[in-house]
Amino acid sequence: MVQTLDFLAPSLHPNTLVDISYPEPGPSFREPIVRHLAVKHGEYKPLGRAKNMILDPDDHLVVADDSFLLSRLKLSSPDEPAPPEIVSQHQVQGKKGDIFTGLIHTQAGTIASLSSGLLTLVPTSADSEPISRTVPSPLLCLSSSSSTAASFALAGKEVDVSIYDIERTFSSAPALSDPSVGGIKRKNAPLEPGEIWRAKNMPLTSLSLRPPIHHLALAHLLQGPEHLVSGTKAGTVRRYDTRQRKPVAEWKVAREGGVGSVTPRSEHELFFSDRSSFLGAIDLRTGRLLYSYPKLTSSAYHLLSIPSPPPSASTSSAAISISSQSNSSVILGLASISSDATLRIHSTVPPLPEGVKGNAGGEKKKASVVGSVGGVGVGGFVFRRWGNVPDLVEVQGEGKTQAQGEEGEEEEDEGDVWDGMSEVLEDGDSDLDSDEEEVEDDQVAKKQKKSKR
Repeated sequence: MVQTLDFLAPSLHPNTLVDISYPEPGPSFREPIVRHLAVKHGEYKPLGRAKNMILDPDDHLVVADDSFLLSRLKLSSPDEPAPPEIVSQHQVQGKKGDIFTGLIHTQAGTIASLSSGLLTLVPTSADSEPISRTVPSPLLCLSSSSSTAASFALAGKEVDVSIYDIERTFSSAPALSDPSVGGIKRKNAPLEPGEIWRAKNMPLTSLSLRPPIHHLALAHLLQGPEHLVSGTKAGTVRRYDTRQRKPVAEWKVAREGGVGSVTPRSEHELFFSDRSSFLGAIDLRTGRLLYSYPKLTSSAYHLLSIPSPPPSASTSSAAISISSQSNSSVILGLASISSDATLRIHSTVPPLPEGVKGNAGGEKKKASVVGSVGGVGVGGFVFRRWGNVPDLVEVQGEGKTQAQGEEGEEEEDEGDVWDGMSEVLEDGDSDLDSDEEEVEDDQVAKKQKKSKR
C-alpha cells in the first residue's frame, strides 16, 4: 500500500468538487489520483462554484459558493465511495459585489462572513434556524481558535482585529443592524454588540500619520486563543496577544503587495504568502525569514498546514525518504492553491532546536514544491486524511507479469501455428518427393525403351 495525502478542493465547474489523493514521494514517480465528484443535491439547489469549505467535527463538508449558498454535504467513507450529497442548505442574502471572506466552525455551529459585514451563524442542530447580523465592513477575514471555540476574530479594511463572543453576538440586537458608527472614528466608538476585545491602533509614523488599517488575512496561533496574527496590505505580519491591546510585534515580510494568507505550522513557525509570488516561513519569536520557495510564478491565495501522519500510518513521522540510496528526505508540511488554479504540495524544513539561531551547523536549508495538480478551482480547500491506495509499482508489476503471461500464451499459440505449418510443409514435402519419384521412374522407363530399340 502507498500512503497518500487526501484533499477536497473546489472545481472550475459548478456543483462539482475535486477529490485528490497525492501519493507520498518515493524512489519512483506516482501519478496523483484526481476525481471530479458531481454533488447530489436532490430537493436542494445545485451548488455554484465553491469558494470556501471546511470540515465539521462530524466529518461533514460545509461549502460556501458563488451563489451565496451555504451547503452541508455528507461525505462517503473510503471503503464505500459515493458522490457527496447535500443534507442541508441555507441561502445567504448577499449584496451586489459581495464575496465570502471567511468560513469557520465553532461550538455553536458554522459562521460565514461576507465582505459587506454580514455574519451568518448556521447552528449545528437541524432544529435551529440560521441567524444573521452585520458588523463593521469591509470585512475581509475571519478566524477561530478551534471547532469548539466560544468566540471568533475578524478584521478588514478600517476594521481592526476584534474578538466577538458568539452567544452575545447572535442573541443581541436585531438580526440585521446598521454597521455605521455615525461618523465617529471607530477607535473611539463603543464596542459592537458581542464585541469583547478590539486592537488598538499602531503608533503614528515619523510624519505623524496614522498607519492604515487594512488586514487581508487572520489566523489564531497554536499557543492558545489569546494569540493571533494578521497579514496586512502594507506587507507586514502583526502579532497580537489579547491580554494587551496593542500589537506585540510587526514584521515586514512581503516583497510585493500585501500579505494575503497566513497559517501556523508549529508553535514558533508561520507560513505566509504575499500578493506577488513570494511564499515563505518566518520565526514567530523574531520575525526572521526561515526559508522560502523559489521559482514560483503565481500567488498562493490559500495555505493549508499538513498534519503529521497518524501513528498507524506506514511512516512513523512526516519525514518521507525520497531516495532509498541516500539520506535525503522531505518533510511534507504545506499545501497551497494559487492564482493559476493549481494545488501544490510543499516540503518544509525541520524547526531549529530551542536556543539555536540561523541555520543549524551552517547548513543551507531548502524547501521546494514536491508536486502539483492543475485544473482546480481557486478557493479554500481541506485536508481530509492520510489515506492508502494499492502500490502502483506492484500493480504495474502484476500488469507486467500478466502481460508477460499473455505474451507467453501468444508465443505458445504462435508455436502451435508454426508446428501446424511445419506439418503441412512436411506433408507437402512428401508429396513433392513422390512426384519426383514418379518423374524419375518415367525417365528410367523411357531410357529402357530406347535401349531395347
